[in-house]
Order: sequence, then structure tokens, then C-alpha cells
Amino acid sequence: MRKFIITLAILITQFTQTQAFANLPEKFDLRELGKITSVKNQGIPGPCWAFSALGACESNFLMQNLGTKLDLSEMQLAYFMYRNTKPERNFTSRIKSGTLRLEGDMFMATAFLSRLSGATLERNLKYSTQNLNSLKQSLRNKSPEDFKREIRIRDVCFLSLNSQPDNITRKKLIMNHGAISISFYSDPFEYHDINKFSTYFNNSHKTKTNHEVLIIGWDDNFSHENFKPKPSINGAWLIKNSWGASRGNNGCFWLSYEQYIYGGAAFIIERSGNKNLKHYGYDDLGWCSSLNYKYCANVFKIDSRSESLSEIAFYTPENNYQCEYQIYKLSSNASPVNGELIAKSQVTLQYAGYHTITLPEKIPLTQNQYFSVIIKSAKKIAPVEMRIANYSENFAIHKHESYFSNDAVTWLDGCDMNPRANACIKAFTR
Repeated sequence: MRKFIITLAILITQFTQTQAFANLPEKFDLRELGKITSVKNQGIPGPCWAFSALGACESNFLMQNLGTKLDLSEMQLAYFMYRNTKPERNFTSRIKSGTLRLEGDMFMATAFLSRLSGATLERNLKYSTQNLNSLKQSLRNKSPEDFKREIRIRDVCFLSLNSQPDNITRKKLIMNHGAISISFYSDPFEYHDINKFSTYFNNSHKTKTNHEVLIIGWDDNFSHENFKPKPSINGAWLIKNSWGASRGNNGCFWLSYEQYIYGGAAFIIERSGNKNLKHYGYDDLGWCSSLNYKYCANVFKIDSRSESLSEIAFYTPENNYQCEYQIYKLSSNASPVNGELIAKSQVTLQYAGYHTITLPEKIPLTQNQYFSVIIKSAKKIAPVEMRIANYSENFAIHKHESYFSNDAVTWLDGCDMNPRANACIKAFTR
């Protein structure tokens, strides 16, 4: 194997179509560009997050001109998030009665999609709120991987990790990458103007949110007179809902700029393509919390005859985050650095969130070969999977898999720490 070490600092945005946004349009509508899919109906409270996440993926698919249409299965995501045949992949938060009355968020959706569990097409597993007990029985012994994966996520931008993002940032993402997922407090009867398809809740619920939807456009001049109660300024977001086309204006409505909203998650996807793509990672439940370590690492073992390491993926907790990745070829799993350094590079990620890095050259690895992926951050923030009450109690952890350090000399095994933790680092081979 030819050794290569790259030390050149690279600015990685992971987002193409860089544009000058000095003059953003006063009005923008993805519907006019044909860059959103049709409005769907979730039918019952709970799975709005699945419709929002996959709707963002579908919109990005159209923005990239990967095809003329895409219809992903919300059932696969909403059901198997909590009822996977592998216990360590089951979230435990906020489980309500019934099969689909399960709440979620974009962190959970990212965890599911980043481990290559989905998403599949709607025709492979259709969404329905009828005969749920029968559906539960039919899926009892199945896993999400039993359904052909249509897409793969490469990046997810989380806009509300550091501070409340400004409107310009949201608009840039929408123009470049399609609809973005946000959450807000929804009470369609008390505050919604049914004749003007507009909603404003006067922030009476402060920062509480209870419904995930998609921003698909905006109008800076949408009059504040169209709302009840009236906000102090003009301007509104165009929202795609998941309550069917008969609600609002063909399933859409206007939300005042003054309304408190949380987030802004943009999904960047690709077609699943290569069936030989293999995922290595221990954070099945994704980013649950962060620990104060400058270095975090995962040690993996190749389990087939020969594979080529082509990509790594990890989370960044802040915008414009500087870090360095290192890849070692190891003789054992006892340490992430006892071996040969074969790749190294500095990167800066534009947005907080989940990011996939394509290596400059594929690294060939043989059967039973140990290798490590180390992330060195500019700050002591290591995203981890760990036990969080009513959320990730089912996470699995084993010795000689995840390691943490502040000096890259003394390494702590994540299984021996308190709290115990898995590093949120993935590797992809072909």
C-alpha cells in the first residue's frame, strides 16, 4: 500500500453552487422551480419529524437534478427508529401508545440515515395509519436494511446549535440545497387565519416547539396585516406542512418572520449507487451529547477479504469548525495510535452538523486489518453517543472501540470512562 499524508489545510463546505448572496430575492418559492415533492398527510400526531426530514431529502434530490421525482418511505424511518430488531438501534424517548405515535427530531433522523439504514422508496414500505396492529406483526422480524436503500445522506447542517440563525443563512441554504426542516409551536385553531393561510403564535409559548415542517420559500413583503395576532413587521416563511393538501393553501401556509422557530436542518444526499458501500461505526443512535476531549478516535477491523477505505464521517458542534483527521493502520485494537500514520489532513467545516469527507485517495485494507480514525478538534468538544435517560438507554458499548485523549499520548477507553461513551466517527469502505 502506498502511504500518503496530506497536511495541506482544506476549507470544506461540502456544499457546492457557491453563490454571492449580496442581493437575495425578496420573494422565493421552491414550488415555482419544481424543487419540492407533493404534500403528504401524516394522519396522526407524532411522525411529523419523519415527513420533514425526508421531505428535505426529496427536495435536495430535485435541487441536484438527480431525477425528476422521489418519494421516500416515512414508515420505514418512523417505525424502525424505535422498533429495530437490533436493540442497540432503538431509541426510547417519548414512546406513546400505538405504532406511529412516536416523536423524533433531525438528530435521530440523521443517526438512522447515516448508518445506511435507509431511506427506501415509498412503494417498498407504504405509509398508512390504518390496520397498524397488522402492520406491526408484518414488520416484527424485519429490519430497515431489508428494504432497498434509495439514497444516502452525506451532510446535514444543524443551524441552531450555536445561536438562533439569521434569516439570510436560512435563505442561502434553501436556494442552494432545497427545503429545510424547522420546528415551531403549532396550534392551528387558535392562531391560524384560515382565509389567508397564515400563522403567527405571538411567541406566547416562548421557545417551546411541537411540530416539524419545511421552509420552502419566503416573502419579505408579506403583510403583517395577514396575521392574527399581528406581528410588528412584514415578512413570512412559506411552509410546506404534512397535514394533507386540503389544509392551508394546497398543504402550505405562511409563518411570520417574528415567529420563534428552532433549527433549520438541510440534508445533502446522494443516490445510494454502490451496493458494496460498507459502514463502520459504533454510534447507532448518533450524537447524544459531547465530552471535553480534544481527541476522539474509533478503531475498526476489516471483516471481509479486502476493502478500500474511501470516506470518513463525523459531527462538528459549531460553524466554521476547524479540525484534523488522522488515519492509522494498526497491529491491534489496544490503542488508536500504535501503528503507521497513513493519512492526515486539516479541514474546516462551514456548518455545524454531520459531514462526510471523501479521502484524496482510497486506502486498501486487508481482511482482519485494524485501522483507526482520529479527529483532533480545535476545541475540547467531542460529539459522542452515550446513555441519556428516556432517549438512548439502549446504546451498546464495548472495549477497544472508542478512545478519548487531550494530548494524543494517554488514551482513555470509552468503555472505562464515566460516563461511558462511543465516539461519533464513521468509516465507509467499498
